[in-house]
Amino acid sequence: MLLSVDTFRSPYLRALEVSTVEEQPAISRRWSELEYQALWYAGAFGSNFRATNGSLVEVIQFGFWNREPGPDFVNAVIRTDGAQEFKGDIELDMNVADWERHGHGDNPAFRNVVLHLFLQNSGSDFFTRTMDHREVVQVQLKTTGLTLTDTESALAKPGACCGPLSNLPEAQLDQVVETAAWIRLERKALALRRSVRIHGIDEALFQALAIALGYKWNKIPFLIIAQRITLGRLRSDRTAAEAILFGLSGFLEQSLSTDQQEDRYLSALWTHWWKLRSELHDLMLRADLWRLGGSRPNNHPHRRLGALAQIASGWSDFRKLTTDLDAAADWFQRLSHPFWDFHYSLRSAPSPRRISLIGTSRVKDIVANVLFPVLVISGNADWTVFKSIRAELGNTLLEIVCLRLFGDSVRGQQHAHFLYQQQGLLQIFEDFCLNDRTDCRACRFPGLIANWQEKEVKGEK
Repeated sequence: MLLSVDTFRSPYLRALEVSTVEEQPAISRRWSELEYQALWYAGAFGSNFRATNGSLVEVIQFGFWNREPGPDFVNAVIRTDGAQEFKGDIELDMNVADWERHGHGDNPAFRNVVLHLFLQNSGSDFFTRTMDHREVVQVQLKTTGLTLTDTESALAKPGACCGPLSNLPEAQLDQVVETAAWIRLERKALALRRSVRIHGIDEALFQALAIALGYKWNKIPFLIIAQRITLGRLRSDRTAAEAILFGLSGFLEQSLSTDQQEDRYLSALWTHWWKLRSELHDLMLRADLWRLGGSRPNNHPHRRLGALAQIASGWSDFRKLTTDLDAAADWFQRLSHPFWDFHYSLRSAPSPRRISLIGTSRVKDIVANVLFPVLVISGNADWTVFKSIRAELGNTLLEIVCLRLFGDSVRGQQHAHFLYQQQGLLQIFEDFCLNDRTDCRACRFPGLIANWQEKEVKGEK
């Protein structure tokens, strides 16, 4: 850890703590119950909770996605107050009263539920009970701090921090950005540690890579697919692995082909998927979970899913490279696929030129969000090396962030040439801009910058 990061770390975290509201969580209108279930299963909420009755709840085993009607996760294990363990199922609802609204209390399929998770309460006391009148432990999940948030278009305008940031000398501004970048890295590493405890290192890595390939609009669908089928299942059935991924996504159900080569490719996928469809049909994703537009053609989720299949097939080779950032990055850039090297989607015409399965910018994203956090949790991270990695420019989200923080994207881009700088700017945006619902009026970040600069001028610590 560098001294320059430490000098600004404490005030940054204090401002963030004050800015974070721990009251009734605000539920995104875009996010569905299924998406919150995926985040829960990834360990985003942690594994230790305080139940509504005051007891301490520890999730020992998160269970497995339920393939049949009933609770969301089956065969879980929880421990209450550090003593008694309960084996059973877990249900997650948006509102605590949904248990009764959806008829779970009278449904035999929910008889073995031992933990009821919810996002919002109903405004009055509500007790979760099974049809046998057994009370079920309740835990209200807090959504603050989740990192898979969507950028709101309303934030694409200059914010109140433009003035204070514009007055900062270049060295101090980069110090702020570096602090945020390190905090972001710590959080990525913490999230990965949680996932490793739940799923093991290989499954946790596979899920993290799936999120990275989901780009900004399809992170949750990719995460759900990686969770529901698991890397272990894909590696045990390699001939059908690609078909399973496309089958679970629902893309095969939607695809109509006119091109002969596409016919051969789709026919091969269907040949394998048809044999497994009855077994896995209930785990298929709904079409409305996917966002197929709004991104460049080479970022189409069809292509990204093809890349995920290639990663799974070459997993043994990839795992040997996780301690070498350069070798791992080179491995991703060399991934190839006979169909996806020349197609943007299952239904697109062939491209006359080869298209990189995973481009340079996406590889840099994988380095920042997956590979370097792996080095952190293994104790092999070198912050100096990470700071030396140059970034790719031209990111739409980064342009919004620079506009919000600086008002002038030119100055923002001056502090976005390196990967750590981009990560730092994104973290400031997520910590303050995305968590502020007052259009900057209650945001602590502008005051933090102004006060810190004043103390630096006076030579105070």
